[in-house]
Amino acid sequence: MAFSQMNSRERTIVIVLGIVILIALVGIGVLAARLIAGNGNGGEEAINVVTATVPASGDQVEATITPVAPPSLEGAPAASEGDQAPPAPSGSEPVVVVRAESPGPIAPAIIPEQTLAAGHRYRIEITAVDGSEVTIEGSWSQAATSASGEAAAPQIEFFEGTTPYEIAVEAPVADPANWRLSVSAGPSDLLGQPPALAITIWDVTGTP
Repeated sequence: MAFSQMNSRERTIVIVLGIVILIALVGIGVLAARLIAGNGNGGEEAINVVTATVPASGDQVEATITPVAPPSLEGAPAASEGDQAPPAPSGSEPVVVVRAESPGPIAPAIIPEQTLAAGHRYRIEITAVDGSEVTIEGSWSQAATSASGEAAAPQIEFFEGTTPYEIAVEAPVADPANWRLSVSAGPSDLLGQPPALAITIWDVTGTP
């Protein structure tokens, strides 16, 4: 059947399937590249993958998001107050550390291995770029080593909710010399072409 002869429901399913196949091919390419790079460093890295299942009835399309890869601290220099993170807010207003948008309506937004500064407090905020309410799911992870060399075990936390969604972040060790955070989020329901998502990490040091 030609695309022009399909009804709107059939066209939506075909479009979603096409986007999913494209993302899968991109994901396979990225995985292959990381595997090659990982073999050169003696290991493999996990990546975020989005898959979708379209039932025959077309009633529901659900996304599946793999856990975000824990940040790596191997070979990382000690983080300083100005390393990839802004200075602490001078007043009661939070400061944006980094912001990332998803490349498309059904793809996840990802912030990998963002360096954070010792003595600061942070907040992860996930929103729809159009300001709408979207059901989401994802995961975030952080890793840190203390000034004395003690390493905190990588933590992976899963979440689900509705945008705007916020997560408070505190250092896993009292005096982090290296501290990094990764986060990934995507829509939990792909039916109806949900809007793109944005992840923002805020420095909320000094704010209530």
